[in-house]
Amino acid sequence: MRALLGPIPRDKIILCSADASPSAQRDSAHSAGYFFPRAPWVGAVRNYAENLGCKFVILTTGHGLVGADDVISPYDVHITNHPTEVAERWQATIPAVLNRDRNRLMLFYAGGCPRDSYIDLSKPILRSLGISLLSFGRPNMFDVDKIEGCVEMLAQGTCSVER
Repeated sequence: MRALLGPIPRDKIILCSADASPSAQRDSAHSAGYFFPRAPWVGAVRNYAENLGCKFVILTTGHGLVGADDVISPYDVHITNHPTEVAERWQATIPAVLNRDRNRLMLFYAGGCPRDSYIDLSKPILRSLGISLLSFGRPNMFDVDKIEGCVEMLAQGTCSVER
């Protein structure tokens, strides 16, 4: 059985980064794309999005889904300790940010965040918008360089063969 994926136009692919703890945030309000100076995965995903022509967003626990130009302030809301609050925030912000465009797929780079919690809360919202979700990411950014290859495969169309 073959599973086809794509081709998906680059402008319909969303590159999404997980946020970071308070120690990685700026001390005052700043644009989200540069709000996490001590979280290099956020900057890496932002740069890939810019270079590849994809939309870039950050899934934050404190402000919900934000675009690179949205101004956000410091927060300390861990998803494990505040799942209801985070879920409500995401239910309000994910559709508001992503309904503007006709996106088709979100590539979520999780890195060291609690990936399962992020996916469990965001997947039903994305599904209701008709947006598919792919995720990867290992701690210490061992695989951040795979983003470009993933986007290339999605843009060209790829298939897998089940055996």
